[in-house]
Amino acid sequence: MNTSLDTLAEQMLTLVEIVSAQERDIKALKEQCRVLEEHDQAIAVAFSTFFHVLSAGRIAKLSEIATILNHIIKVAEQEGRPAASIKFLRDLADMLPEDQR
Repeated sequence: MNTSLDTLAEQMLTLVEIVSAQERDIKALKEQCRVLEEHDQAIAVAFSTFFHVLSAGRIAKLSEIATILNHIIKVAEQEGRPAASIKFLRDLADMLPEDQR
């Protein structure tokens, strides 16, 4: 009986260690996701700012930038680029004023 209890106790401790390790891994992955999301947001803001600077400097109209961006999205879809990349481009296009898209 003691052998069975010792074996069960060992198995329980092993399970606790596995769960703890998985919790640490999940926590690390969540942090990595947060960093990547912040990075994506920073890139989107930079692009949006760049588009508006081009427009303000009369180098390109926002409508022209929107046309180019929509063409890039279309090509990305045709080439089978990752869905996350296409979504990022769409989100970027959505940052332009509605009447410019």
